[in-house]
Parts: sequence; structure tokens; C-alpha cells
Amino acid sequence: MPTQDDTQARDVKAVELALDEQRRDYDILHGLHEANKIKNITFLAAALGILAYLYTGKEAGDIEQRLFIPSEPYGVVFYVVGISLLLGAVTGFMIVLIKNRKWHTAYEDSQEESLMNDYKRYLLHTHGRYLTVSKNNGRCYEARRYLLNNSFMAMILGATILLLIKTLEDNKRMAINEYKEGI
Repeated sequence: MPTQDDTQARDVKAVELALDEQRRDYDILHGLHEANKIKNITFLAAALGILAYLYTGKEAGDIEQRLFIPSEPYGVVFYVVGISLLLGAVTGFMIVLIKNRKWHTAYEDSQEESLMNDYKRYLLHTHGRYLTVSKNNGRCYEARRYLLNNSFMAMILGATILLLIKTLEDNKRMAINEYKEGI
């Protein structure tokens, strides 16, 4: 029959193994969180680059030429949808970048001192903190990932629509200029 010391040693060993696994999970989640930050900055720079490409140019024209708003009503609708998607994506990227959600860690300085004398209590407290922190940080990561993914899709769709409209409007303007030069 196992003694009480054997049972406690097994309990401590089990909690230590659980903590090792929780630390690995925390490290993985933290790495994903950091990767999302880098992705967000990259996507924001891409969206701003697309806007700069679309709305800057060497030719000095009136504001309607620079905005390349189509004259057809259905073209205006597509233009408004495209610019709304692209600006919405930039807004989404900015929200993910600026909105500061507290990233928690499992260690609390105030609790550490009182728990240092009892190793088993310290392990159980840290185990409970990891459970709480994993839930909070997982929610934080998931919300940012969801907004980042949706903003990325909006950026791609909006940029595609606007690039297509810009190309068609430029071709139409060039054809009109060639026709005028031919007359």
C-alpha cells in the first residue's frame, strides 16, 4: 500500500507535468500572437501601398480623373463597394494594431512570495493561473485573428475591384484621347 508521501510525490509530479504542457501551450499561443502582429503590420502597409498606387500619379488632371470614378451608374456602385471594402480593411487593420488587449502571464509577483514556502500550493496556484490565462489569451488571439482575416479578404476584394475599374477607366480615357487626336 502506497504511503502518503508516495501519493504526494505522485501528485506533485503530475502537476509538474501538467505545468510543462501548459507552458508549451502558452508559448505556442504567444508565438501565434506575435506572428499576427507582424502579419497585421504587413497587411496594413500593403493596403496603404495599394491606396497610394491607385490615387497618386504623375499626370496633372482634375480630381475626377485622379479618383477615376466611372461615369456609368453601375460603375459608380462597384467603385463605392471597392473603396468601402479597401477603407474598411485599413480600418480593421488599424483597430487590430491600436486596440490594446492585455496579454496575461501566469506569474503574479504579489502571490509568489506567499506561495514559495509550500511547493505543492505554488504548483497548484500556477496551474490554475495557466488555465485562466489560456482562456483569456485564447479569446484575445481569436478575436484579433478573426478581424485580421476578414480585413485581409476585404482588402483583396476591394483592391481587385478598384484596380479593374482603374484599368478600364485608363483604357477608356486613352481610347478617347486617341480618337480626339485622329480627328
